[in-house]
Amino acid sequence: MHLRDAAQELIELGPRGTLFRIGWEMKARTGLTKVAPGGSAEETDTANWGSRLQLEDPVALARVMAERIPAVNLHELRARADQATAGRILCFGRWSADLGESIDWHRSPVTGERWLPDAPWFRALADDRAGDVKYAWEPARFPQAYHLARAAAFFPERADRYSLALRRQIEGFQASSRPGFGIHWASGQEIGLRLLAWVFSLDVLLSRSSAGSGADRLVGSALLSGARHIEEHLDYARIAVYNNHLLSEALALFGIGAVLPEAPESVRWRGLGRRILDEQASRQFYDDGGYIQQSHNYHRVALQDYLWACVFARAMGDAPSKVWLSALERSLDFLVAHQNPVDGRLPNYGSNDGALPSVLSTCDFSDMRPTLQAISVLTRGERIYEPGPWDETTAWLLGIRSLDAPVRRPLRKSVSFASTGYHVLRGHDESSFAAFRCGTLRDRFSQIDMLHLDVWWRGHNVLVDPGSYQYNAAPRWHEHFMQTGAHNTVSVDGKDQMVHHRQFKVLYWTKAALLEFDDRGDSAVCAGEHYGYRRFPGACVHRRDVIFLKDDTWIVVDRVTGSGEHTVRLHWLGGDFESTPPGAENGMDLRTPAGLFTIRSFDADGSPLVGRVVRGDNVGPEGWLSRYYGEKIAVPSFAAERSGAVPLTMVSVLSGVPVDVSVKGTRWGVSVNRNTYEFDLSDPVAGDLLSPV
Repeated sequence: MHLRDAAQELIELGPRGTLFRIGWEMKARTGLTKVAPGGSAEETDTANWGSRLQLEDPVALARVMAERIPAVNLHELRARADQATAGRILCFGRWSADLGESIDWHRSPVTGERWLPDAPWFRALADDRAGDVKYAWEPARFPQAYHLARAAAFFPERADRYSLALRRQIEGFQASSRPGFGIHWASGQEIGLRLLAWVFSLDVLLSRSSAGSGADRLVGSALLSGARHIEEHLDYARIAVYNNHLLSEALALFGIGAVLPEAPESVRWRGLGRRILDEQASRQFYDDGGYIQQSHNYHRVALQDYLWACVFARAMGDAPSKVWLSALERSLDFLVAHQNPVDGRLPNYGSNDGALPSVLSTCDFSDMRPTLQAISVLTRGERIYEPGPWDETTAWLLGIRSLDAPVRRPLRKSVSFASTGYHVLRGHDESSFAAFRCGTLRDRFSQIDMLHLDVWWRGHNVLVDPGSYQYNAAPRWHEHFMQTGAHNTVSVDGKDQMVHHRQFKVLYWTKAALLEFDDRGDSAVCAGEHYGYRRFPGACVHRRDVIFLKDDTWIVVDRVTGSGEHTVRLHWLGGDFESTPPGAENGMDLRTPAGLFTIRSFDADGSPLVGRVVRGDNVGPEGWLSRYYGEKIAVPSFAAERSGAVPLTMVSVLSGVPVDVSVKGTRWGVSVNRNTYEFDLSDPVAGDLLSPV
């Protein structure tokens, strides 16, 4: 660790954060950190408490939703539930962890190694020989509780079998994870999300089956222990983390206080949880709807927390806070603006740890429609999607009558979220669009991806964000997916725009400026620059202009200014498509179901910018995409370098239709779809002089 970086970390933490972190580390290392007392069912009246959540009757819900969910999806749900009874649990919405019928909750399903179950919670993660703890945490979030409970609703003849299996898994977990010890008590968020799954399954499945007898007392005891632990150590999430972890912990306190009103601490828990949820609705959700963690997936986690908070408020006969509904509604507009209307996905922006806390639909993990539909119905009383499997989440959380809300399809168009720094150039065909990242960072949660461009053509993500892959495995892989060079942007002298200082922390937050944003009907323009390289010799600035010729062609102009000689690297990462041998060395061709999509790059004088196409290089590494946690796939990647005195300029033409490029001095002409568009590189913003000829 460089002293300069350490000093920068203290500056960015601020006095309060620095003092808290020092105190926290000292208490943990000296053993002064407390283990909160556990709970027992005898402390509160648990009779029939499991029905207080007031969720929809599962039989009625299944009858309505069976008409909206394809039969193949229901059969897959049943298969997942059947597998879960044997300890084969679907994790991260993607792969099954085979834990066996007698589950060892402290063993990694990937490495086979164990974490120490008797280690105090604040030391439990110190021994990392078992590998990435998320592989053990994920099944302990109990996604199988949602699969089993929902499958029992659609296949009631299996309800007793599913109920018995789930009750035994909860019993086994409780027996092996005493309060305050082991990895499953090392994170308040993990505790809260696990308890949420148990509460849902108790209401929908366990309390309705004789095979679930006694589960209410078992879960009631776990709720008390979990809430006491979370409350005791809440300051870590509140001061050191202040992201979706804090929301999940506040939700746990609020929700447990709601369903266990007889508990001695229930009033305090409800009040504390609600105060935090109120204050964080304004703190974590920016004015334009963006989210503090600069991650669409973590944004969804936060939204699910607030949806559940509304459910718990209803269970108490109370109303959701206005600030919750405002944050949900702002987020709805923000995420819908970035959405691919074909499959419900969004750009794979920011960190993606595979989190989907409440699995309440048969849709793919990446499909945002279930959550966004529920938010729209809750906040606006209208659906934004036609009837489909994504309605199941709304039905569970808001009731089947909510499905009668009118449908008002969103009109997606070009929009700039300037406060957060996200900008969308949308075509006449809404399934063709580009998402541009340009804005000064306001908080430390980010990948190192300024001026990254995501391109979607006819519903296909042709130029992609690489994703995250893994957090706690080989450091070089975590570094690769975080760094500038893995994104669709420019790097200077092989350096990152920011410093990846710790596992989840970056330093020297990039400042950036949006220079232009304009939709002109048949074309749209966005331009911006960032200053992350100014701290290095030469004080370089990277400026990018994006010109969208609707609906098939994008022109990208990259300029690096400053002083001295530098090496500039331009990178484009393709989606999961076959890459055909390019017709030239200055790009790559992607064979998509909608046709051939080409990438070509040029110097300022129009000469080809020669580079290389790589797919799945382990050495670099280079040419990798991760849409699901723990899974990476080889995809085509084009990179080209240019060295010399700045300014240096590069032009890329990205197109799904044939394009002719002509250059006369600084004047460029691009002919596409029988029209020729001209722009001049001598102008500060290329799009200013864009004109059809």
